[in-house]
Amino acid sequence: MRANRRSLRALEAQRIIDLVALRLMPALAAGLIAYSHMGGLGEGLIVFAAVLAATHAIQRVQLPLHLMPATRLVLCLIGPLVGTAVAWLIATASGGAHPIVAYEAVLLGAWALLALGIWVRARLADGLRARVAVIGPRDFAADLAREVAADRLPAYDVVGWIGAEGPADDNGRFQWLGDLSDLRTAVVEERVELLISAAEATDGEGGCLEEICQHVADDCLDLPVRLLTANQLYEETFGHVPIGTIDAAWYRYIMHPRFRASAPISKRIFDLVVGAGIGLLVAPVIAVAAIAIRLEGGGPIFYRQRRLGENGNAFEIVKLRTMRVDAERSGPQWSGADDDRVTRVGRVLRRSHLDEVPQLWNVLRGEMTLVGPRPERPEIVTDFERRFPHYTRRYLVKPGITGWAQLRCGYAGSELGTAWKLCHDLFYIKRRSVLGDAVILTETAFVAFRDAHRALRSPQPRFILRDAVERS
Repeated sequence: MRANRRSLRALEAQRIIDLVALRLMPALAAGLIAYSHMGGLGEGLIVFAAVLAATHAIQRVQLPLHLMPATRLVLCLIGPLVGTAVAWLIATASGGAHPIVAYEAVLLGAWALLALGIWVRARLADGLRARVAVIGPRDFAADLAREVAADRLPAYDVVGWIGAEGPADDNGRFQWLGDLSDLRTAVVEERVELLISAAEATDGEGGCLEEICQHVADDCLDLPVRLLTANQLYEETFGHVPIGTIDAAWYRYIMHPRFRASAPISKRIFDLVVGAGIGLLVAPVIAVAAIAIRLEGGGPIFYRQRRLGENGNAFEIVKLRTMRVDAERSGPQWSGADDDRVTRVGRVLRRSHLDEVPQLWNVLRGEMTLVGPRPERPEIVTDFERRFPHYTRRYLVKPGITGWAQLRCGYAGSELGTAWKLCHDLFYIKRRSVLGDAVILTETAFVAFRDAHRALRSPQPRFILRDAVERS
């Protein structure tokens, strides 16, 4: 009989701390303050339930919030605010409402406990790293370890791989843990909490997925260890879909009865309301930019360019002109960070993303949406479709002014950059929602003055990304 070594591990501790520090503590503080200030148990329970429900609902966005620290902080603050407002509305509807100023202490108390929870969580993060082992080749495991380090994710610590033997790293922290027959020994001795199956990413090297799952079930079912495929980990942790690891089966969600090929009406309403609001807000700035463009050498203020949108339909995108009038006299070409065709005014517009604002007209016309994959030019799309697997899947949704790929990757500027952005576009297409769009817009607002042509987050080709480009 195998020993059952169940104990509190890092993954469980992380979930418990998130629940207590970011949800229960603010809700409990709000409920206790409401009870003490308003003199009724009912008011306290209503406030507690409303704040807890609001913080839970807002945190359920299908995007990796740990990659968006500014937006995550905003959402943490919004949760108690929404919960307090809901509690006040409930009290008002029931006829027992206190003055709205009475709820200020409730909100401030929730925020104070939330701040304490965030501090505690940050202090404990480094000591709660889940030990991860990769079932697959050493190169894939090493690449995963590098990406975890590059994204500065405190949740995971990749300790080694299980598969064909290879050299460990210099400091001995990343090592070979044996083959599949040594799976249980490796999990127990190295205190592994999470196994990552790289079978789908490596053409079955080291065993097919079914064989790996069978080994894990036979050897480790009684141990506190969990199994994820590489695709699942990359989606949930890094917010992209590695195009070198997926096949047509990945698109099963498109065939699911709940999948809607067209965007819901709520997204269109969101585009119209938010788009019109943004347009009115920045209209004076656009007027000043238009004057500056005209004063700097004359020429047209706006630049129109043919792009491909939903279902591959062509339309004309509208932007503020940022380059010389004769910028493409030799034909379409990539634009780089130090492109000498960009004017002085154009550099300011690109850095602040103001050159993209006129595309709100395309949004109001229904040709684009606020959040989605960026539309590309027909002249270069044909080559992309040939080189990159699943590129045409981007046409499943309307293109956007900003998007998950734009936020995470910046300007493509190369074939590698295009493949890297495609990984993020596919992720967005699978997990899109109105709440997710609002989150992306919020994060975009925080980085609006970051260079629009910034370099890729990691200029080194990913193992899985390089593999996809080479196979094409």
